[in-house]
Amino acid sequence: MPANLTPQYLEAELKFKQAKTTPEKIKALEVMMAVIPKHKGTERLRGQLKSRMAKLKEELQKRPTVGRAEQAYNIKREGAAQVVLLGLPNSGKSSLLSQITNASSEVGDYPFTTQKPIPGMMKFENLQIQLVDTPPIQLDHIEPGFPNFIRNVDALLLLVDLTEDPAFQMEIILKVLNDMKIKVVGKGVIPSLELGWASLRALLVGNKCDVKNAMGAYQRFENYFKETFPILPISAKEIMNLDELKKEIYQILDIIRVYTKIPGKEPDLTEPVILKKGSAVGDVALSIHKDFVAKLRYAKIWGSGKFDGQMVKRDFLINEGDVIELHI
Repeated sequence: MPANLTPQYLEAELKFKQAKTTPEKIKALEVMMAVIPKHKGTERLRGQLKSRMAKLKEELQKRPTVGRAEQAYNIKREGAAQVVLLGLPNSGKSSLLSQITNASSEVGDYPFTTQKPIPGMMKFENLQIQLVDTPPIQLDHIEPGFPNFIRNVDALLLLVDLTEDPAFQMEIILKVLNDMKIKVVGKGVIPSLELGWASLRALLVGNKCDVKNAMGAYQRFENYFKETFPILPISAKEIMNLDELKKEIYQILDIIRVYTKIPGKEPDLTEPVILKKGSAVGDVALSIHKDFVAKLRYAKIWGSGKFDGQMVKRDFLINEGDVIELHI
């Protein structure tokens, strides 16, 4: 008997295949098990899913105890996304974190001020994005737990000091990331990579643009990297261009904000649903509750539709700012 797998099951299966960590795989597998049709044709597949779930939970329990250095990089995700600040000593990461988040990171005019990762929340319009300051990049030393932490964040903010050969600093940062098998992508499509490699979006930021002759260095830096990366000059100390920086951080995340509404009521535009670009109506339903997907009959949409209130199916692609009314 054919399995006749539903679109919602196939969506969950895709999320399982894309999952990077064991907890993410378990979450996706739970959805697959909840929405899979229950009939004779899926008996074997359901058995395989149960077996896979048992192995993943066993794997989670058998994880070795991590050291103190690795524990420092076990930072809980908060907000719409997690973005990491990377840079060489004295690039100004701590100062920037203090200016655009609620975190208090030690700031000093000497190298290696930051000794451990420090998270903070950056407000951008009606959402919060987590930024994490990290110890300075060094060619000859990588902290335990650092590569795995970096591989699982959503994007990178690569910060250079415009008064100290920014192009050379960037080459060092990119080499260290390459040694960790991390491919940094700025503009264009993320390429297919060999097994064991990870790819991350990145924004290049030139700090201390207020210093004399710094903008000349920025122009040379921009000419060198502008074809492959988005680049922005800022001054964390003088609070220059920081609002534009927040917009650029949001852009590199490749996420969109949509809003839900109850029939007959106005949407709450203060609480967006955060999804990846290219998501569909079914993903909105899944974000509310895994059982909601199976019951979804149709939706009405304001924004991307041909007209306001257009009736659409679960596979209808959504865009930034859309308002969606789900019907079960």
